[in-house]
Amino acid sequence: MNKEIIQTILLINLLLPYLAYAEASLWRVSKGNNQIYIGGTVHLLGKSDYPLPDEFEQAFREIDLLVLEADLDALSKPKAQAQIVRSLMYPNDTTLKDQIKPKTFKALERYCKANNLTITAMQKMKPAMVVLTLTMAELKRLGLADAGVDQFFLEKAKSKGKKITGLETAEAQINMLENMGKGHENELILSTIKELKKTPEFMDEMKKAWRTGNLADLEKVGIKTMRAEFPELNKSLLTNRNNTWLPKIKAMLATPERELILVGALHLAGEQGVLAQLKKHGFVVEQY
Repeated sequence: MNKEIIQTILLINLLLPYLAYAEASLWRVSKGNNQIYIGGTVHLLGKSDYPLPDEFEQAFREIDLLVLEADLDALSKPKAQAQIVRSLMYPNDTTLKDQIKPKTFKALERYCKANNLTITAMQKMKPAMVVLTLTMAELKRLGLADAGVDQFFLEKAKSKGKKITGLETAEAQINMLENMGKGHENELILSTIKELKKTPEFMDEMKKAWRTGNLADLEKVGIKTMRAEFPELNKSLLTNRNNTWLPKIKAMLATPERELILVGALHLAGEQGVLAQLKKHGFVVEQY
């Protein structure tokens, strides 16, 4: 277990790593004299994505507390890494080939052969881990597997002595990943193979949507297909987590302390997104 397994955990929202940073990715949320910042993040980046927009640096200088999706340090500890192995790898003699349909396994074999990947290494992986491994490999091929915004500001907060917390525990993230696509494992693998072939085109669409700062376009490009084809996955990865985070974010808005909250960008889009829900609760939401 090493740094890559932590990066893999951060890929739980499969579409998010394809985003690239641009303008209008940071919002100020306020009520009265209290305010926080909420930024949409990319969990993995390419070297060309740095330096990050100055708006993030400006907001970072003003805050007392950095809030990430999860406690990244906890995910790197031996206890969490052991739990990841237990959750995402098959025990004993069980293999992936035993657990998915022959058609799915053959499609995976073909994809691995075409992309110089070794399917033998995936035989002990559960489908969720297989999907994330394929995604990581494609991101590496495209030069998008460097440390992302979360890790960048985590290290910066440590160096500046700022307080750090997470919206979720390491255990919650691992449990969610373990259950990703449960009951639809074959569809998840086949859909991932199909969509990874479109990654360059998808990236262009997402960049254009993000540069406009248009959350409706972001939802259309990044969420619509997942919501239509995998409604339970959309619910577990986005909607349920947004709803769980909302009370915590509202509580932060009730304190004089100023926070910078960094979450995957798709958590901010749509009617069930964090920003729309905060507006419904009477908070002022404006692009920074």
